[in-house]
Amino acid sequence: MASINKRGATRKPVRQDRQPLVWQQWLRTSVIVVMLISTISAGVYLNQDDTLPILHVTVEGDFVYANKNELVKAVNPFVTGSFINVDVASIRQAGEALPWVKQVQVRRIWPDSLHLIVDEQIAVARWGENELVNEDGEVFKPSKETIPANLVKFQGLTGSSVVMTKRWLAIEQQVSLLGLKTEKITMDQRRAWTIYFDNKMQLILGRAESEYRLQRFVKVFKAGLQRFQTDILVVDMRYTNGLSVIWKQSQKPNFIGTV
Repeated sequence: MASINKRGATRKPVRQDRQPLVWQQWLRTSVIVVMLISTISAGVYLNQDDTLPILHVTVEGDFVYANKNELVKAVNPFVTGSFINVDVASIRQAGEALPWVKQVQVRRIWPDSLHLIVDEQIAVARWGENELVNEDGEVFKPSKETIPANLVKFQGLTGSSVVMTKRWLAIEQQVSLLGLKTEKITMDQRRAWTIYFDNKMQLILGRAESEYRLQRFVKVFKAGLQRFQTDILVVDMRYTNGLSVIWKQSQKPNFIGTV
């Protein structure tokens, strides 16, 4: 009878990994190849112009001065190709090239439509004779017959429309509380500011400390100058501790104001 060695460890037979069968490797490779071919074929098919062509274009937006028909006409030459490869960037650029169109968003609607979302320009001022300025200070030039009436006029240096728009918005907030309406604002070569109101009163702020001078004008106007506004031709704030008033001819009242 064979003896059993209790002190020694029992060795287990080593299990060797089974090598994958050749047909399994072939099947895996075939599946990958079929998937690649299908993906490429689908891509080629969908990118063909006669596959899923664009059949409809819809437009959304609040149109006041922009013309919807002109917009569709402008983008139509670029509505070509399929739903997949239609040139969205060119459509957007063609729409935004129209003067009253600020922004165009182009959305694909499956399976054959494009939806254009249009933001119209909001004009806040006139720039020169034939151009307008939007709320961001950008200058655009629409046709003359579409230019709104009664817009404030900007007269400034080339490229200063953004600065003038920001400054005008700040000025308007202060003078509107006085019952004044700005008709024109100018910034000359020296960057000196002058405001013209619709009551024909002119306010000279100059270049240095023009914001502080506007605040002083608001203060003295409220203090008593306001009741004489129809008699005033010019208020000049270019003084360190005061101001000067030019009265309309034969309309100089008896007024002593404080600054």
